[in-house]
Amino acid sequence: MTQSETSSEIDERYIVPGLVRGLQVLQSFTRERQEQTVAEVARQIGATRSTAFRLVYTLEYAGYLRRISDGKRYQLGSRVLELGYSFLAGKDLIEVANPVLARLRDDTGTSTHLVVREGRDAVYIARFQGNTSLISAVTVGSRLPAHATAPGRVLLAHMTLSEVVALYENFEFTKYTEATPESMGDLVSLVEGDRKHGTVVSWGFYDKNVASVAVPIYDASGEVAAAISVSCPITTFDREAFEGRVLAQVERAGAEISRGLGCRQKA
Repeated sequence: MTQSETSSEIDERYIVPGLVRGLQVLQSFTRERQEQTVAEVARQIGATRSTAFRLVYTLEYAGYLRRISDGKRYQLGSRVLELGYSFLAGKDLIEVANPVLARLRDDTGTSTHLVVREGRDAVYIARFQGNTSLISAVTVGSRLPAHATAPGRVLLAHMTLSEVVALYENFEFTKYTEATPESMGDLVSLVEGDRKHGTVVSWGFYDKNVASVAVPIYDASGEVAAAISVSCPITTFDREAFEGRVLAQVERAGAEISRGLGCRQKA
């Protein structure tokens, strides 16, 4: 027997059976089985009712289970969520997003990006170059005008109207294509529309030769932490496919990243 095999063996002398049983109780609560009685818990973990009662009672005392209003059923308590959120909150945004963005690049053939907002800038903090003919000048660290880019618009759409107005007060708008806003009124109208959709499809919005789509990323508190986007030459897809199949792929990737950050409601 090798040293690695020996070191991987479990020495049962150090196992705490009660703790194992307690964890089994917590694991018995699932999406389909969010509430259980003591008798149901006992069946799930293969224990007697009296043993299950002691385990449930202890977990309730510690805050890991909560008795609901009828007094007979239990559900997971706030301490379980705190443990999960504490773990997920410690995971870096880029660490969570990078493998998803790489896979999205491979699946769509487009360039993929992770973007945050700083003031009126959309800042690109991660990027995976696609296999299209487009050689983008956008690199990690690039700053583009938020009001004129798909991910920037997504981030602006999740601000309040008063915050957007204050941010762009006395701003001199640059019109990059016929589609970009050239006044505060244009921007407010655009942001209000984006807020209703939740996602942004840009068909030659910043660069008349480039199509892009962006969706929000939510953190564990349910707040928008960033946006992801894909971009490609406008001739890569017909518009129906881009606004259908590609948008759906980007939305799934965004939801996966949001879940990786601990978001439960939005994603």
